[in-house]
Amino acid sequence: MAAEGEADEEGRDAGREAGLGTGVAVLLSILVVVTALILLLTTAGSLYLTYADHGSTPVFRTETGGGQGSSPHRYFTWDVRKRAESSFRPDGTGRDFGFEGRELGGELTFSVPHDCADRRIRWEIRVDGERAGSGSLRWLHTYKVKTDFAIDRTPDSVEVTMYWDGGDADCPSFSAEWKNPYVHKLPVG
Repeated sequence: MAAEGEADEEGRDAGREAGLGTGVAVLLSILVVVTALILLLTTAGSLYLTYADHGSTPVFRTETGGGQGSSPHRYFTWDVRKRAESSFRPDGTGRDFGFEGRELGGELTFSVPHDCADRRIRWEIRVDGERAGSGSLRWLHTYKVKTDFAIDRTPDSVEVTMYWDGGDADCPSFSAEWKNPYVHKLPVG
């Protein structure tokens, strides 16, 4: 009888191990699905802006900073003599994210020559013809402006306009740079 009891105990141990293995497999499957959903919600929801071949042509470049696996930074730059006006469109225009909110992101940086800090720079960003943001800058050599504006849908076009009261022999131009301009979905909240 002892041999029969030992066999029953071995069978129960084997059953526990099989149940434990199945439980670990189910847990790992759930973890993979949750991770995939998080990645989908955070990465698939950003559409970078691309130049739409209208207006002043910016210079485009990308740079990868930081360590391995860091995402590249995208820059559009202009040398503005009197005025620059450029149109952009999101990559993948025509598809909506299915979320309530959007954000137009990025950062504008303006640099003026040292003797030209008294000249006023004006800028404006329009989304589908409606003003999303604007400003007037004066008395510094470098300005950084966040372009994080709430918008209600994926836009068809984004226009950037910049001008100043320079553009003469003493102050021939200023430089402008738009870092990482994109449209990003915001989760329903």
